[in-house]
Formats: sequence, C-alpha cells, structure tokens
Amino acid sequence: MDERPTVPRHRHRHRHRPRAAASGRAAVGAALLALAATASAGYTVQSGDTLSGIAVREGVSTSELAVANGLEDPDLVIAGAALTLPEAAPDATREVAPVSGPPARAAARADVGALIDETARRYGWNPSTVKALAWQESGWRQDVVSSAGAVGIMQVLPSTGEWLSTYVVGRPLDLSDPEDNVEAGVAFLDHLYGEADGDVRRTLGGYYQGAASLEARGPYDDTEAYIDSILNLRERF
Repeated sequence: MDERPTVPRHRHRHRHRPRAAASGRAAVGAALLALAATASAGYTVQSGDTLSGIAVREGVSTSELAVANGLEDPDLVIAGAALTLPEAAPDATREVAPVSGPPARAAARADVGALIDETARRYGWNPSTVKALAWQESGWRQDVVSSAGAVGIMQVLPSTGEWLSTYVVGRPLDLSDPEDNVEAGVAFLDHLYGEADGDVRRTLGGYYQGAASLEARGPYDDTEAYIDSILNLRERF
C-alpha cells in the first residue's frame, strides 16, 4: 500500500490566521486568563502565536482547543493569555490505561478509528495518515463545526461536499453522517493527491490551506506546522 497517505478552485477553508491580537481586547483577554486559574495543564500564548499553530505544536486539534477554552472566535488569541490544553493524540507505541470520562465518547472514537481504517484502505491509503489528519482536524469528533462552516470528523466544507458528490464520489453525501463525512474527506484527500502528482506534503497542505492558495502563495507557516504535525502523528496510529 502506498503512502497516499480538476480540484474546485475555492479553498477547502480559509486557514491563514491573524497573529495574536493586541491586549486592548481586555474583556476577551480577561476571560481567557480566568480559565487559566483552574487549568491543570496549559499554554501561555506568546506574541505571534495563532490558535492553529499552538494546536499543531501541542498535538491537538484546533477545534478541540477552541472548545476547551470557550473561544467563539478562534481567530482571536491574546498574547499573555493561558489556554487549557485538551487531550492529545494517543500514542500507539505504548499501553494506555483506561481513561476516565464519558464511555459513549470513547466508544464513538473507537468506531471512528474503524471507519477510517475501512475507508482509507478502500481508497488505497495508509490508514495511519488519514487517522492523523482526522485527529488533527477534529479529534475524531463528528459534532465539530468550524467558524468557517467545515463539518465533522474530516472538517469538510458543505460546498466541497457538494462538489465531491457530483464530480468525485458520484452519489449524494450527507456530511452530518460519520460514514459520508469520512468518505468525503478521504475522497477529497485522494483527489488532491492526484493533483499534487503524489506529493504527500502538497496534498496535506492543499487540504489545510486550499490547493489554489497553496499554488498561488506557497505554504503559510501554520500550513507547514500542520503538515509536520500530521506526519509525526501518524507514527502513533
């Protein structure tokens, strides 16, 4: 099985995040700092940080980081604020003790892992690459919707889902359904792989930043961090 792990010209979703905002947004900054008072593990936002950049460095998804800190606007992070860090990706190289928490969520993630396995193999992809991408995107959660409107486990925009339904998959896709969501994400990844002539880094960069933006502007710093994070995360799956 290889590494695999005409694209729509709109970007998958806009991912070039503004840098940390000035401390004048006092109300938001105070709210973030208040969260830190009860946090057992966290990260202090540095000047120049973006939420997506913090997420890739800490091995968590941007969406889960936003949810853990009650951030309605993930584009706004305040230098000096302390963020609570959610659960990082599992390490498949070591035994993990049973985790406390809602059993339904753990079962759902186990189901998602099996679903990604099956779909990735059907498209000829190494499941570990797709699992790493899905973890980076959503933490394997179907209930996540980004501020740009990207949906579910694979964080697919509705417009991209419609395009895939018509031109790639050949059937209607319901992005609110986990099976269709994973199918859409893997089909889109596979299409980008073909457009990138088998270059895995360009494929992942196109999924994150958008193929048109990547071609026109090259990868942003947070795109490079996103790619590196997925390539490292796949070793855990």
